[in-house]
Amino acid sequence: METLRVQEISERELRAFALGAVLFRMNGLLEETGFSWPAARRDELRRLLEHTWAVTDEESLERHLNWLWEEGAQASFRKTEAFLNTLSFRDQQNYFDRLGSDIALFNHARLVQMYSGKLPPAGIAAWDLGQYVFICRTGLSAGWLEAERAKQLALDAALRAQELYGSWTEYAVAYLAGRQVWTNQPSAEAAKAQIDCVSRLLTEPRSLWRRLDWDMPLDETAD
Repeated sequence: METLRVQEISERELRAFALGAVLFRMNGLLEETGFSWPAARRDELRRLLEHTWAVTDEESLERHLNWLWEEGAQASFRKTEAFLNTLSFRDQQNYFDRLGSDIALFNHARLVQMYSGKLPPAGIAAWDLGQYVFICRTGLSAGWLEAERAKQLALDAALRAQELYGSWTEYAVAYLAGRQVWTNQPSAEAAKAQIDCVSRLLTEPRSLWRRLDWDMPLDETAD
């Protein structure tokens, strides 16, 4: 099922795919079409999957989905957070001083420190789940995932997100924080496009995040 138009999926399934709405919108895909990838864009999206997630075929797709589900950026965030929490304020400053020449590690640790204790208990798992749903849908259009499996995996992710977060707003805040940690770019300017996209999803009257309740039932009896 290449097109997966909105009329071909249930509201429950559309609600599941809405977890990836930011990535879909940033790549020019709208909810009105069920985030369908035109067949003419197959080579483009395959390049996207390879460049961004090192996904090149069915095997690497499954491997990356499993990593996002079991670990993802959340695992690194939690590990660094736990380490920083064992340090006194002075020891944290000494640690950052020692990292001064390693920009990547310095930025990662600073971002974790900045968000530690300020996010829902689930931390940045929202970013992993948003990627997961986007890759499921994109993997379908790439020809590397069957339609029913793509929809079921997206529903599983949506159910997990409901357990971890209490609203679209909570999810959005954690998602943006996770993306910032993942890109390792602490500047607000680097995240401006994503922040603007999230803001529109939270405020536009007809966006999926406004139309579909966060607590919408997602089990099989919901259709």
